[in-house]
Amino acid sequence: MSLAIPAGTYPLDLTHSQLGFSVTHLGISVVRGTFDEFDGSLTIGERIEDTSVWVEAEMASVNSGHPGRNDVLLGEAFFDVANHPKLLFRSTSAAEADGDYELVGDLTIRSITEPVRLAVSYNGSAVFPVDQSTHFGFSATGEISRSAFGVSTGVPMVTDEVALHLEAQFIAPAEA
Repeated sequence: MSLAIPAGTYPLDLTHSQLGFSVTHLGISVVRGTFDEFDGSLTIGERIEDTSVWVEAEMASVNSGHPGRNDVLLGEAFFDVANHPKLLFRSTSAAEADGDYELVGDLTIRSITEPVRLAVSYNGSAVFPVDQSTHFGFSATGEISRSAFGVSTGVPMVTDEVALHLEAQFIAPAEA
């Protein structure tokens, strides 16, 4: 499978993208959240190995759907936003995998950097009728250990495993 995207760097369409996560609470339900302020770009190389992605999120923009829970997440035991305001992902490799793609990179949370592996699906491209720009869609998923990043290691009510979800559209400007 080959990406049918011309080589170049494409900004993230923030209006049509979502950066999210989920954990299991008490072993009986899934709690989801998003980071509502983030940015990123996709650089397509001549070969898949030359493709890269970066994403940066404002940790203070966490939205778990509950103001009280958001306050806990912002605090010292979880994200410690006062001292660690950003989440950063920078890919280190891209490869084809099982008909889709695999993106490996460095994820930094609370100033701790750990490798993460993301399964990526290319969802295709479409022309956005408002401005005639071409959008490329991707879905990416992965899993991290929150304790590896020093995120509230003393809270047994929430699983250590955190599922990551990214729905992304990248934009190629309309041709003049």
